[in-house]
Amino acid sequence: MTKKSPFFSIIIPTLNEEKNLPIMLSSIKNQTDKDFEVIIADSQSKDNTKTRALSFQNDINLNFFQQPFKNVSSARNFGAKKSSGQFLIFFDADTEIEPNFIKEIKEKIIKNNLDATTVWNRTKSNSFTGRFILWLLNINMSFFQKIKPAANGPCMIIKKTFFEKVAGFDEVIVFGEDFDLIQRLAKQKAKFKVFQKPVFYVSTRRFEKEGLFLSLYKSIKAILYQLFIGPIKKPIFNYQMGGQYYKD
Repeated sequence: MTKKSPFFSIIIPTLNEEKNLPIMLSSIKNQTDKDFEVIIADSQSKDNTKTRALSFQNDINLNFFQQPFKNVSSARNFGAKKSSGQFLIFFDADTEIEPNFIKEIKEKIIKNNLDATTVWNRTKSNSFTGRFILWLLNINMSFFQKIKPAANGPCMIIKKTFFEKVAGFDEVIVFGEDFDLIQRLAKQKAKFKVFQKPVFYVSTRRFEKEGLFLSLYKSIKAILYQLFIGPIKKPIFNYQMGGQYYKD
C-alpha cells in the first residue's frame, strides 16, 4: 500500500541551534493535528543541534540532513526538494507554535482556498524593543497584504506547486528573501492572506542584542531598498546567521 503524503512539510533550517530547536520541536510534537513531516536542513552545526534533533525521531516524522548550505535560502530550497507534503511550512529554529497551530492553519487554507499564508509574530519576551518591532512588522503585513504582500521569514506557508512554479527562494539574495518570494508568488496570482492567529511565537533575541535603534535602522533600510531598488543581492549592513551570534 502506498503511503499517504502529509498535508504539510515543515522545513527548518538550522545552524548551531541546540538551545532553541528542542523548544520548537517540542511544540511540533504536541500538535493536535499530526498530518505533517519535519525536515531539518542543517548547515553543519558545531554544537549539539543534530543530537537534539534526532532525539525527536521517535515522536514525530522527522528527517535530518546536514551539508554546507551557503545561506538560509539554500537550506530551505533543499528541504523543499526533500518534501512530500502539499503545503510547505518554513519555520525558523528559534520559534514555537501553540498546540492547535497545524489544525487551525489547515482549516484556514481550505476555507479560504489559499496558496500562501502567514500569521502574526508574537514574543514571550517582555522586551519593549522586541514587542515594538514585531508590532510594526505585524501591522505592516496586515495593512499592505493586498497592495504589497509580505511575509516574515520565521513563518511562511506555501503551496508546493506554487513554490516550484516560482523556483523557490532566490539563493543570490542576502537579505529579504522572504519578501522577494511573496512578491513573485503575487505576480503568479497566488492567493495570499495574513492572519493574526493561530498563535506563533518568535524569538526577539536579535532585536534585543542589537537594540531598538539599530534594529529599526536595519528594518527600515531593508524595506526602502526593496521597495525602491529591488532585491538585496549585496550586503547593505552586517547580518549574521546562526545561534552562535547570540552567545557572549
